[in-house]
Amino acid sequence: MTEAIHAQLDTAHQALADGRVMEARNAYARASALSREAGAHLLQARALAHLAEIDLGARRPDAALAHADQAAALYRAHDGWTALDLARVLRLAARALDELRHDSEAALRWNQARDLFQAAGDTAAVAECEGRLGDPAG
Repeated sequence: MTEAIHAQLDTAHQALADGRVMEARNAYARASALSREAGAHLLQARALAHLAEIDLGARRPDAALAHADQAAALYRAHDGWTALDLARVLRLAARALDELRHDSEAALRWNQARDLFQAAGDTAAVAECEGRLGDPAG
C-alpha cells in the first residue's frame, strides 16, 4: 500500500510543478486517504500539510486550518517526525488563523513554530515567525 501512497505523492508533486493545482490537490487527498487506511501516519500528515498549503493558496483558510491541525495532531501522536515537520504545519495553521483574524490563536502557533524552527536551526524561518508576531497582518 505504501507504493500506492508514494505514487500519489509523486503525482501530486509533479502536478504542482506543472501548475495543475486541482490535480495535485486530488492526488494529495488520495494519498491522505490511502495513508489513513494503511496506518501510515507520517505520510498522511505530509499529504495533509500539502493540502493545507494548497488551500491557503486558494484562499480557503478554514480548510487549510483543518488540514494543518490534523497533520500536527498526527505528528504529535506518532514517532518519527522532526521539529521541522511540526514547525511547518504549525506555520501553516498560523497563516490560516491570521487570514481568519484569530489573532491570539495565530500568535500561539507562531510562537510554537518559532521555537521548533529555532531548535532545528532554521534562522530564516525563526525570523519569519518573529516578523509575524510583530505584525499580525503579516
